[in-house]
Amino acid sequence: MFIFITIVINIISKVEMNLRVFYAYIPGLIFCLIIGLFINYIFDSFKIKIIDTLLSGLIIGIVVKNLKFIPKISYLDKGAKFTGKHILEFAVMLMGASIFLPDLFENGLNLFFVIVIGITGSMVISYLVGYKFLKLDKKLSTLVGVGNSICGNSAVAVVAPIIGASSTQIGAAIGISAILGASQIILLPLLAPALGLGNYEYGIVAGMSVYAVAQVVAASSIVSPVSANVATVVKLTRVILLAPLVIILRFFYKSDNSNDIKQSTILNSVLKFLPWFVIGFIVLSILRSTEIINPNIGEDIRSLARFLFILSMIAIGLSVDLKEMLKVGPKVVITILAIILFMITIGTISSNFV
Repeated sequence: MFIFITIVINIISKVEMNLRVFYAYIPGLIFCLIIGLFINYIFDSFKIKIIDTLLSGLIIGIVVKNLKFIPKISYLDKGAKFTGKHILEFAVMLMGASIFLPDLFENGLNLFFVIVIGITGSMVISYLVGYKFLKLDKKLSTLVGVGNSICGNSAVAVVAPIIGASSTQIGAAIGISAILGASQIILLPLLAPALGLGNYEYGIVAGMSVYAVAQVVAASSIVSPVSANVATVVKLTRVILLAPLVIILRFFYKSDNSNDIKQSTILNSVLKFLPWFVIGFIVLSILRSTEIINPNIGEDIRSLARFLFILSMIAIGLSVDLKEMLKVGPKVVITILAIILFMITIGTISSNFV
């Protein structure tokens, strides 16, 4: 009887402890969900295009954290950390359902190879200028390269858990890149007459060099509908190339993130190289590319992933130290400007051949 009572007491204690742990996550999760729903509602209602939803979530999180609007903000920590890691990883996996791999070759091999050269060159420049010359952290320079060579905030959000980037690194990469990307909407169209670019050629330059998809549309629509169409195609091809880039980056960072994992089984070997959410991303992209997932379902899943990205950005913002982020600001700016200059140059030269 005594043994039975002891076992029951131990079970109750463990259940109570687990419930306390679970309850500790709720405030942060609810805060991110409420702010995320609010952002979604505002952007849908007012059709806001000037600023990105992910950037808005990140800014709100950073402001709440650093200006201490909430007296007992530490209550949000556990839920925010869970959202910024696990929900972010789940959102990355869902992104695969909207990746249609055959589109890589739809617009002609010449243009495709130009885009591949642009992405490869941007990553090399980010490494050499940011990491080697300016002594940025390698993970931050990688995020800057990915964001400015692929598809802006979403690319940074996807790659961050792959390479084990910190919240401050994510905040610096997204925040500074988005600001410089927005300035391109105004400045880039002024280059069209200066460089003697026609509508088609300008579309390639804009699609190659501008940071986010919405910014590409804005910067190209100012010039002409033809420029907007070409720029969008180029940009979306860059977006699709996120999938192989994720695999490549995982190869380069596998030793950094997996030193303590013993390679005892084939499964462990696979998971060491590709985390569960990357495997899910690949599987979903294959299902989409073989039409098992149709375009409508793929877009619905992408919308869900996009919303989860907003929650994750809010959570990441809640753990960003603004002072630390500002310390690396000038170096990040120089690295981004070097990438933009390279992309504009590649786009301008190649527009005469594709």
